Amino acid sequence: MSSIAIPSMPNQAGPSRSRLSDGALTNGETTSTSTTSTSTMTARQREKSPLRKIDLDDVRLDESAFDHEIDLLISQYLENRGVPSVSQLWDERILGVGNQIGDGDENGRGEGEERRDSIEDVERAILDGDYGSIEGLISKPGLLKNQTQKSFLYLCWRQQFLEHVENRESQKAFNLLSKRLKPLEHYQPVPYDFYSLSYLTSASTVHDAPTFRDWAGVGPERERLVGVWRELMGSERDQDHEKRYVPPNRLKMLLKQAAAWQINQVGYTNNGAIKLPTLLMDYEPLRLPGRLINLLKGHTANVKSVDLIGPNGDLGVSGASDSTLRIFSLEDYSTRHILQGHTSRIWSCSSSDDGSTIVSGSGDGSIRFWNVNTGECNGVLQGDGGDVYSVRWRPGKQNQIVSASYDRILRSWDIETSKQIRTFSGHSQSTLAVTFDYTGNIIASGSKDKHIRLWDAVGGTCIKNMTGCLGEITSVEFDQQGRYLLAGCKDNSNRLWDLRMQRNLYRYIGHQNTSKNLIRCSFAHNASLVIGGSEDGCVYIWEREGSSSSSKQGDDRHNGMLSSNTNTNTNPNSNISNPDSTIASFYPPRQKIISTNLLHTNVQTVNPIRVLEGHRDGAVFDVKWRNGKLISAGEDGLVGIWG
Repeated sequence: MSSIAIPSMPNQAGPSRSRLSDGALTNGETTSTSTTSTSTMTARQREKSPLRKIDLDDVRLDESAFDHEIDLLISQYLENRGVPSVSQLWDERILGVGNQIGDGDENGRGEGEERRDSIEDVERAILDGDYGSIEGLISKPGLLKNQTQKSFLYLCWRQQFLEHVENRESQKAFNLLSKRLKPLEHYQPVPYDFYSLSYLTSASTVHDAPTFRDWAGVGPERERLVGVWRELMGSERDQDHEKRYVPPNRLKMLLKQAAAWQINQVGYTNNGAIKLPTLLMDYEPLRLPGRLINLLKGHTANVKSVDLIGPNGDLGVSGASDSTLRIFSLEDYSTRHILQGHTSRIWSCSSSDDGSTIVSGSGDGSIRFWNVNTGECNGVLQGDGGDVYSVRWRPGKQNQIVSASYDRILRSWDIETSKQIRTFSGHSQSTLAVTFDYTGNIIASGSKDKHIRLWDAVGGTCIKNMTGCLGEITSVEFDQQGRYLLAGCKDNSNRLWDLRMQRNLYRYIGHQNTSKNLIRCSFAHNASLVIGGSEDGCVYIWEREGSSSSSKQGDDRHNGMLSSNTNTNTNPNSNISNPDSTIASFYPPRQKIISTNLLHTNVQTVNPIRVLEGHRDGAVFDVKWRNGKLISAGEDGLVGIWG
């Protein structure tokens, strides 16, 4: 009886939780880890013993207690968060602890009498065949735990199904099987019980299935089900609704152990604490580009802008002063399409979120849209503002863009109707850079007037004017959450602004940006890095928060990875270079210093953690990095691909 009353539920907790574990640790891939038993081996034995490879699929959990233990972990976490009302509700509804049944009602009835009434109501419903009311009766707080409720409910629907078969009500039996029993299949008391029930949909009597040859009939089986219910309530009562002991902060400890397991898989060797940016995705070490894989030829003049196409970035696009754009592959480095139509240099190009369309802004004052698959021009927007220095798509809107022009005005456009939606006026000199935040409701712009302005994209009003830069603003970009704004300035610095605190946090230095047109910078690696071009022809990489932790750069070059908050540091007098032009040179970072800007607020000045050399003569105007792919736009007319 007990095996039926308290089923082990092998199918429910097993596959679903196992897949969750795999996804949390390995994104669905089978990953091995090296472990060895240390409790019974000496240090010498551990040194010489072979390591056993264990897959995640080899780990077996006690599925009968798995769900309940997770419920306990959540209960403890809610208590630690300081939300007693939510924690109490969780304990009552999920764990059956501290239930309200024993508090008595307005008539003064105590816990024993009220509980007895609830048990008798369920027994009466079973004996009367009133299975429709059982679900509501057994779900009263404090009677049964959530998983046990579902297991017993399966037994009740199972009994009703068998009665339908016995009465030759095949259609009712089939409906009950598909609508009630199928969702609870994982709670079947014995393996293949559901399959036996399915077999009975085409049988004439219950006894046609070998599993149910001992079925005693409607009345006796109802009595047997009542006995199962009484046994269940007795076992629940014996537990006195006491919660099992959970070690302090057990959920956080398990998550840290899982994260440590992931980090060990990638062979992390640097010293210091590791900061995980998120628990929702697998840990990935920061692998800095260190090698120039290829220099793509084709343009006959300097390349002003580049972008990676689509979410994966398998294709790239470049715009140059030869009035053309080129779509190229980052896998075989071939040119897919040459986009011709502009009559002057291409200042800016940008890919739509889905990677289907490219928008470009040119010195001829026009904006063009290109089909990535065919290379054809889908439309032209002709403004009257002169050179179009920057164009960007509005997030979530495949038909809207914003542009920055020579005449100091920003314009938002509807590309389906080829009409201007709104203009944004306020800068005193030409606008050189523009972008949306992740919501598409805020626009940031940078200008030759050395000001950064934030605009309401819907209303068209300026909501913030940010000063402090000593030079023209050549690029602006929000992070994914809209908290930070990165700006490239013609004062040999890139600046990071905290929009919540409304102040400049960091200055990224080491590169050169004073005289060339539109040296740009951008975020990379989930906004944990800042990357940018320079007039000296190098690609610069900074840590966003300028961590003070350090490690040996020799180890970094060997492993090709850093943690997301670890700087590289080495002897400042040693530069490592390679005569082969396809190998990048590494410049050691300098220690960050503290300086004060014009607003007299403390601003941390951060030096690069890596400088990549590979382009020929001239500047690097633009750099983009996504999914480990980095491309750069060079004044030498080449597009650099780094790995």
